[in-house]
Amino acid sequence: MSKVVITFGTFDVFHVGHLRILQRANALGGKLAVGVSTGKLNCEKKGRLPVYSEHERIEIVSAVKYVDEVFFEESLEEKSG
Repeated sequence: MSKVVITFGTFDVFHVGHLRILQRANALGGKLAVGVSTGKLNCEKKGRLPVYSEHERIEIVSAVKYVDEVFFEESLEEKSG
């Protein structure tokens, strides 16, 4: 069974800091799965909508060569457990 590394973020206005997080997570080995916060969750966490839509952010993160899988993060409770 291969190790799966998971990281989460809004990934709005994608920048080099986002890229470095994904590089470091990928370097941990195995498959890299990335949760991208929905617009609704971002509003709950930060009190505002992201600049880019959740589908645009999923497309951007999916295009990064270090990422194997991308999914919507819809609640903070998904992280526990």
